[in-house]
Amino acid sequence: MIGLISLLKEIEQKPKAIFMAGPAGSGKSFISKKLVPSNFNTINVDDTYEALLKASGIGMKLAKMSPDELKKAGELMGQARKATDAKYKETISGLKNILIDSVGGSSKTLLKKKQELEALGYDTFMIMTYVSPITSLDRNKQRDRSLLPSIVLRSWRDVNKNIDVYKQAFGDNFVLLNLDPEDAQKGFDEEYIYKTYIEPLGKIGKEKTPEELAKSEAEAKQLYSDIKKSIANQPEFNTIEQSQTKITNFIQSWN
Repeated sequence: MIGLISLLKEIEQKPKAIFMAGPAGSGKSFISKKLVPSNFNTINVDDTYEALLKASGIGMKLAKMSPDELKKAGELMGQARKATDAKYKETISGLKNILIDSVGGSSKTLLKKKQELEALGYDTFMIMTYVSPITSLDRNKQRDRSLLPSIVLRSWRDVNKNIDVYKQAFGDNFVLLNLDPEDAQKGFDEEYIYKTYIEPLGKIGKEKTPEELAKSEAEAKQLYSDIKKSIANQPEFNTIEQSQTKITNFIQSWN
């Protein structure tokens, strides 16, 4: 009987880790507040980074910063990563429930962290959010801390190419939510993107050499091609209700 009681206590105390993944403006913060209990410890480098940017006085609009301001912003991101890493280590050292909010563009990095947490005894789950590229760009434009459109599009491409990888890695402990508004532009019109999001920013950074310009154009062409392929192969999405049920069952499970 004593052995059974000890076993039950051990099972009940098994910690949970939920990973959030999705491109800029895909509603990760919104959906985590809706689906994840408030007693989970949130690990999000952006929270610390934005606080440091505000305190520095250089502002939050990265797309409009001067080279010197961008250099300072880069240094602040380094500080934010160190502070976030310290919070993460403190949280897992106490085997507390944890919510890891990131883009998820690097599957290798995320799955390594998943493996580390599971080795400590954590159960793991992933909530992935999706919006169209235009929605991602539009919401980024409206944010206090807006990124360059090229960064937003690369982020969109990189995380969405990992959908099948994450789905396979997390198995039943995986949900994918489409948070596009009903009137979202779901296609990928290159001219519209240039006129609406890129051209208004004007010239950014130093003048490029012909070789650098050719490389940038080739990278953009490949990026746009990758995004169009991703849009053409839409995955199967979960509803909010399905996701809520799966997350509740995960949190309440004993194994």
